[in-house]
Amino acid sequence: MVTNAGARVFDEVVRAHPLLDLGKQYADLLAALDRGEVLRRALALVAVGSDVAWTARPDVDGVLTLEQVTGDWTGVLRALRVPPNTGLTGKVFRAGRAEWVDDYFDSQKITHDFDRHIATEKVRRVLAVPLLRDGESLGVLAIAPREGGTFGDRDIEHASVIAAQAALAVSVAERARLSREIAVHEERRRLAADLHDSVGALLFGIGSGVADLAESAHADPELRVRLERLQRQAMDASTALRESLRTLRSSPAALALGVALRADCSAFTDRTGRPAELVILDEEPPELAPSRSDVLITAVREALLNVEKHAHASALTVSVQRSSSWLTVAVHDDGVGLGPDHAPGVGLTSTAEALGRLGGSVRVVSDPDGGTIWRARLPC
Repeated sequence: MVTNAGARVFDEVVRAHPLLDLGKQYADLLAALDRGEVLRRALALVAVGSDVAWTARPDVDGVLTLEQVTGDWTGVLRALRVPPNTGLTGKVFRAGRAEWVDDYFDSQKITHDFDRHIATEKVRRVLAVPLLRDGESLGVLAIAPREGGTFGDRDIEHASVIAAQAALAVSVAERARLSREIAVHEERRRLAADLHDSVGALLFGIGSGVADLAESAHADPELRVRLERLQRQAMDASTALRESLRTLRSSPAALALGVALRADCSAFTDRTGRPAELVILDEEPPELAPSRSDVLITAVREALLNVEKHAHASALTVSVQRSSSWLTVAVHDDGVGLGPDHAPGVGLTSTAEALGRLGGSVRVVSDPDGGTIWRARLPC
């Protein structure tokens, strides 16, 4: 336990050594960018005494998994999977609003799929609130006291405020994680390119040189055999290198779109000297089949080329956002906008046809504040 005197001494030390306070701020920032730590801190704020509390995270099918649990005695709740709309947790996730039961086992408001788990933990009542951010449910936060009683307005408001703050922090943490992973995959692609240009070229040169020597070694059969063996080894090394480069270049399906678009933005900046920024507005873009992702990436490249050729822009932004069952990618430049006699060219027409075959669409409009907005939508 820290005494008042000890706390005063600590404060004095921090004032005398600002780097200690800076270190603490840095540690807090790192914690804020970690989803698990964010949720652990949120649970610590809602759970008191003998309460059990948990957070649940959805997968792509809407099945929730209890990812963080605190105050439990038996472990039966940990990693528990909750199908959509089952139990109070599933109901709250589907409805997107706070719900509670003051007598869990007698309640008619919920399914009772998890009565055994709740009884094992000796829970009496449960309050659950959604983790909402920009209208999207990122999961559920729940508190489950073991003592009887009723939830009042203050309890519900307290849990809702903490859930809202946690949802914001989770959203920031997930975007930071995605940015880190994209950066890692970009670095892997850069390393792959460097290895291809250096080691790959060196192995090719060695193999070609050995092949030439083997051709001229007719007078010495033993030397010819040894040279042919070296040639095969160089070929094997080249094959192994190609496989390694393919692995380095590959990225998970959920990151492939972000990695490709980030590379295209960088290429635009390299070509034109004008900044192009990628903004991913979701904590994790949806996974697209390679054929669909390729169509979308090709469409964006066509849009970037049009900006380069016609917009006279000083900067542009490429944004990616998922809304309901649609994925939207927009290219927004600050150039001259569309002329009054603008008509779609061959590139835009081809893009519209390609996206249309997949149920998507593309539209180009002038921004009232200046510039042009190119927007493609694709079902996901």
